[in-house]
Amino acid sequence: MYKISVSKDLFEEILLKKTNILKKENTKYWKKELLEVKILNDKLSYSIKSIDKLIITNGLGNDKPYMKVECLDIVYSPSKECFEFYLGKVLEQKNTQIEENYKDILIERLIKEKLELQNSLNKDHLTQVYNRRKMEDDLNIFINQKNAFMLTAIFIDIDRFKEINDNFGHDIGDKVLEHISKILRVYAKKLNGEVYRFGGEEFVIFSFIAKDRIITILNELKNEVKSNKMYHPKRDIFISISMGISFYDDYKDKKLFIKKADLAVYEAKKNGRDRIEFAN
Repeated sequence: MYKISVSKDLFEEILLKKTNILKKENTKYWKKELLEVKILNDKLSYSIKSIDKLIITNGLGNDKPYMKVECLDIVYSPSKECFEFYLGKVLEQKNTQIEENYKDILIERLIKEKLELQNSLNKDHLTQVYNRRKMEDDLNIFINQKNAFMLTAIFIDIDRFKEINDNFGHDIGDKVLEHISKILRVYAKKLNGEVYRFGGEEFVIFSFIAKDRIITILNELKNEVKSNKMYHPKRDIFISISMGISFYDDYKDKKLFIKKADLAVYEAKKNGRDRIEFAN
């Protein structure tokens, strides 16, 4: 097991998991310590020793900070002319007094990482809008808010999306989904709401604005989608959307609320597409 002394800043970065790589310059000492030279079939070859633990210290004297760390791997980097020790868990530590401000930083970082992980689990990988699971979680919150009487569900379906996939390929179909989702994110803000990918080429926006303003904004959305054609070497791709609208205040039941908006968008498609229908 090797003992390596590092600077105070690097010691704290390793301890606080800000870095997991320790670099040592490619010196004669480290070559001798880490490289195992072999002669195989009259040819020289070498391998890097396997080390499972490292002792990392900082400072001088008996009370110097000390930690024992897992060593997951050692890699030689010719471009950087150094050995890179890939570090794992801190197994043991002594005299490592982290200042209070570092504790605060560490706590904030852990909270941030947790939120980022949760956010990534709630996002649709392709379109980067929220997914259906997040939609259902948010709906449970929204219907219990004081302003639930303003809650509106807007179902959005890309017209003739199967034809786009069939004629241009699924890669282009994915680009269409990304293109539409960017526009929907902008309009979700105008609608004081959030957008979710419901599945396939279907999206949902939950909105909290007055009913008389919704149709004006959705007509703007519909026209903007139509005016933003996508260029393709084969031929330009013209896109339109159909929308269905339902109001939570009309049903007071979340499943029926969603179902009615879904049925309304099918009515819009049945009645010629590129249009908006309200739930009956």
